Order: sequence, then C-alpha cells, then structure tokens
Amino acid sequence: MDCERVGVLHGPARALAEVSLSLAPGEHVLLCGPAGSGKTTLLKVLAGLLRPTSGAVRWDGEDVAHLDEAGRRRRQASLGMVFQTDALFDSRTVLENVLLPLHNRGVGREEARARAEAALEAVGLLQAARMRPEALSGGMRKRAGIARALVVAPEVLFADDPLAGQDPATARALCELLDRQAAGRTLVVSSPEPPPVLTIQRWWVVDGGRLVHDGPPAPALIGVEEGT
Repeated sequence: MDCERVGVLHGPARALAEVSLSLAPGEHVLLCGPAGSGKTTLLKVLAGLLRPTSGAVRWDGEDVAHLDEAGRRRRQASLGMVFQTDALFDSRTVLENVLLPLHNRGVGREEARARAEAALEAVGLLQAARMRPEALSGGMRKRAGIARALVVAPEVLFADDPLAGQDPATARALCELLDRQAAGRTLVVSSPEPPPVLTIQRWWVVDGGRLVHDGPPAPALIGVEEGT
C-alpha cells in the first residue's frame, strides 16, 4: 500500500498536501500529530473511504481511483477500520453491529454469527453481545469497534485515535488488546501522542497536512520527552 503526492481539499481548506509514503505488510506504524493535522484524513484516504483531490493511492500497485465499485469492495474486504467515534448503531445490539461488515460482504448467516461471536470473545465482550451500545462504557464501546474491525480478518488494521477519552487504565488495556490482535497484521494507529505499551517500529508525523517525518520513533517532533 502506498500513496504518492496525495492532497485533499475540504472546501478551501487543505487537509493533506503532497503526502507520499508506503506501508509494507506486517508493519506497525504510529500516525501522530496535533489535532487537525490531517491524521484522520490520511487514514481514510489509505483505507479508500475518502478520495484524494490530487495524487494517487495504490493497493498492491492498483490505483484505487481506477477500481470500479466491485473492485473497490473486493480490495476493501482485506481492510479493517476502528473509528474514533466508534460509529456503532445504538439501534442494534453489539452482536448485530459486529455482524454488519460480514453481511455487507455476503457471508452466510451461520458463518457470520460464528465469526462475530469469536471476535467478541477475542475482545472480552461475548457476554455483552445482546446489549445495546448505549449501555456500554466508553472502553467497552471501543472494544466493540475493534471486534467489528477484526471480524473481517483484515490484513491491514487502521485505528483512528482509539484511546481518545479513555482513562489511563482503560487506554493501557486497549493498547494491549490491539497489540495482541495486530500480531501478523499490518497496523496503523493514529494518536496525538505515543500510546502506552503498543509495539511500534515506525512513525509518521503529520503537521498542517504535511508529512514531516517518516521513520523511527521521534518523540521530540511532537513535544514528548524520551521515555515518557
């Protein structure tokens, strides 16, 4: 997966400018930067949820913009997304929320249910399968969102600021969960600062919509002292 000179305009405002990067299979990357720097926009562009205004995004060498709808859906089947806002439907149970991506991919009912229950068990929420998301704590909602992303067995997992609004203990537990579930997968986690106990080999730092660092962890770039 890579993007070349990608730019995104939201009206007159530039959300991304001339961003070029590549993502190798199995890499774990932290996408960091201040609020409004373009982190969420970049994740959505890489996941094919947002079309860039300029430049190209490629999945295994294929330009996403040139894929027809069927091709885009086929390729997106290997991607999972944990949204910052959870994006859970309160009118559905936790189980029904996790089943949605499988139904959208045409997975049979029995297989879909088995996979959804396995995903909920993996995040410790099987006992909450029949609950509505509105009845869950913030940390449980995040775990439900992770289960929904994992249920499609993604090769690439994107997590958009998954620790936002969480207390330190919950944030640490969520990081440990992501670390376990991302083993053998490609992982990109966005966060304004380094998450605790998350295995990361590479940082992308964005500021003002531009990629200002692509390489080893560089805490000084975001005002974090080494070892914190």
